[in-house]
Amino acid sequence: MEILRVHGKGFGRTLGALVFAFLVTVVLMLGFAFLLLKLQLDAGKSEIGIMVIYVLSCFAGGWVCGRHAARRKFLWGMLTGVLYFLLLLVVSGLGEETLQPQLTRTVATFVLCAGGGTLGGMLA
Repeated sequence: MEILRVHGKGFGRTLGALVFAFLVTVVLMLGFAFLLLKLQLDAGKSEIGIMVIYVLSCFAGGWVCGRHAARRKFLWGMLTGVLYFLLLLVVSGLGEETLQPQLTRTVATFVLCAGGGTLGGMLA
């Protein structure tokens, strides 16, 4: 069970990094909402901006988690990105009337979240 421990704290550090990633998301989304209001960007550009925010948030969470990991930092970062994606999927599913997400967007979001977390963990 050594792989599940990060300095004896287990998933506690990962959950802390996940909370940090969501705080980064909130701050970036507020700034992006302001930009959307002022610049009146179209839907395509706003979707790209949201994906960039997901990547930056997962990167930040993976970096925080990787800073506390002794070894396999990239795996802990990836775990943070995957958990972020799963929570994002649940939260976005709660707001939808149907639970039929677009497959390509969902897969792309998963890859971006896992990749951002992994990169953050690697650079920690």
